[in-house]
Amino acid sequence: MKTILAVKNPGRKGKSSTILELANLMQTFPGCEIIFSSKTTISLTIDFRLIIKIKDKIIAFESQGDPGTHLEARLENIVKQYSPDIIFCTCRTRGETVAAISNIAHSYTYDIIWTSTYEATHSHNIANRLKAEHLQDLVVKLGLI
Repeated sequence: MKTILAVKNPGRKGKSSTILELANLMQTFPGCEIIFSSKTTISLTIDFRLIIKIKDKIIAFESQGDPGTHLEARLENIVKQYSPDIIFCTCRTRGETVAAISNIAHSYTYDIIWTSTYEATHSHNIANRLKAEHLQDLVVKLGLI
């Protein structure tokens, strides 16, 4: 089944950093093919879009899940253009971004797994990396890839 894994939390809690760690980790899979990447240079923003292929599965990453960023339209564009098996995205804990993910899941028959980042008072990079490892382990053990 097609699945959206949504990392939700308030602003500045490591959502984009976590899925960036996950995207970097997933790219180490044998035979991983990059189909599209919005990151060609280092920038001041961490937000990105990445589409990869692993074992005949299309996996999309969309990190810009803030209110006012037209998340629903961006996710719909990803679905229509790439028909991903898995979408990793970020959103806030309530409101328009959560509704956007729910609407896309309903319209295009995706299951949703909601999760959040680890909130640490220190060692944010380690916590983000560990969460990314857990998300990768989850999709593997669920047989999604």
